[in-house]
Amino acid sequence: MTDPEAGAEPAAKAGLFDLRRILALLFVVYGTVLTVMGATVTSQSDLDRAGGVNVNLWVGVGMLIGAAAFAGWAALRPIRLPPAPAHPESADGPEGPDPAGPDPR
Repeated sequence: MTDPEAGAEPAAKAGLFDLRRILALLFVVYGTVLTVMGATVTSQSDLDRAGGVNVNLWVGVGMLIGAAAFAGWAALRPIRLPPAPAHPESADGPEGPDPAGPDPR
């Protein structure tokens, strides 16, 4: 009996460069920095300039939520590659194209 998951190797390689995962990672990094900055080093003058809202904290939390959304989207709807052909040989034969070029006859 054949294993339906036998072709899982190419899908794992395709998901490695999924833009949603890259964006999630960037959002986690920047969101963490903003959240920590907003929670620890925000002064009263910073709050006064922003109308009493801790902008760094709220944008950081929003970015972390966005990162979770991107990561969840990538996990729930992964990239699916079309199945590989049964015989990956090209039309030129099992060895591939002739390195010397076409037959001059």
